[in-house]
Amino acid sequence: MKAYRLLVVVTLVWFCATAAIAQTKIAIPAGSPEDKALNQIQAENDQQKRIAMLEEFTKTYSGNPQAVAYGNWQLSQQYAGSDPAKALAYGDKALAAMPNVLEILQSQTDIAQQMKDSAKVVDYAARGAAVINGMEKQPKPAGMSDEQFASEVARDKQAVQPGYDYMQAAAYNAVISETDPKKRLALIEKFSSGFSGSKMADQVNALAIASLQEAGDLPGMLAFGDKILAAEPNNVQVLTLMANAFAEEPKGTYLSKADSYARRAIEAAKKNASTTDASLRITEGLAHEVLGYTLLRQEKTPAAIAELKTAASMLKDDPAKYSITLYRLGFAYAKSNRIADAKETLAEAVKVQGPFQQASKELLDKVNARPVAKKAN
Repeated sequence: MKAYRLLVVVTLVWFCATAAIAQTKIAIPAGSPEDKALNQIQAENDQQKRIAMLEEFTKTYSGNPQAVAYGNWQLSQQYAGSDPAKALAYGDKALAAMPNVLEILQSQTDIAQQMKDSAKVVDYAARGAAVINGMEKQPKPAGMSDEQFASEVARDKQAVQPGYDYMQAAAYNAVISETDPKKRLALIEKFSSGFSGSKMADQVNALAIASLQEAGDLPGMLAFGDKILAAEPNNVQVLTLMANAFAEEPKGTYLSKADSYARRAIEAAKKNASTTDASLRITEGLAHEVLGYTLLRQEKTPAAIAELKTAASMLKDDPAKYSITLYRLGFAYAKSNRIADAKETLAEAVKVQGPFQQASKELLDKVNARPVAKKAN
């Protein structure tokens, strides 16, 4: 059996184990001309001479993808600290020779992060995730039993899971750092394609809905939400986010949609009432608040008050949402001429450190300034 020089990155310990099935590894036979040349390069202490030797190495062995990938990856490392753009270019040459080497994809992710290039971070990370996710899709080697194959795949995926988690976090951070909603949506699409089934799916979906809302693309938001809900009809978070986005639409064009999504969210939350997830109560409370606000905008004030009261009882542990709810409940009471209830609710709202604290104070001042109706003799 031939011995090989395996590409091992000491600083990236989570990739040091060689996966038996799916991921591509660079393997250069020991004693080969390429191996001898690499030994000479590694023995050179002068960086500039080492760079020149690596350049020559990639030219000499240009017909060997393994050598080209390794040589260019090593050149990338030479420039990673001093010239990230040049390092990234060499890394791309390495990937052109061997696209599925996880060590190189992670290295490129690192360099792109250093450059604060969100698009490239997501691209490299998603490509790395696709390699890992492809492990289970690889054909079973001849002579291997189903049980052994499944065991090998499970072992290999476990070995690279820390790397997957790292690239997922890097990609997510790149997505949320993008300030342009349209560019952010493009990054979200790439993230979702690479990290299918991600544990961050809920956060990414929420960010996509917020981005579509920010971009003013309500039809796009409707299509996006309905696509998710077609697969997950009882996704409480998505239902609530969609309801809230449509309820806030200034023209009121989508109030019926907001009403529908909010009611579906409430029903879905009730089906999961036995869950120990404390956040579900907050989400359900927000759905009641959104429904109450939607009803208020439709001039259905008594029904709105009932929903907002329910929401207030569920949102006390979330100051931001509680602040909004109390303000709108106080407004609804004032609108219905229930002045005592309005004063009591708004007085509570003024005490809450939330986004509607000042608005609640101003509304309370207006309610207090109302002339007292004279009783008939």
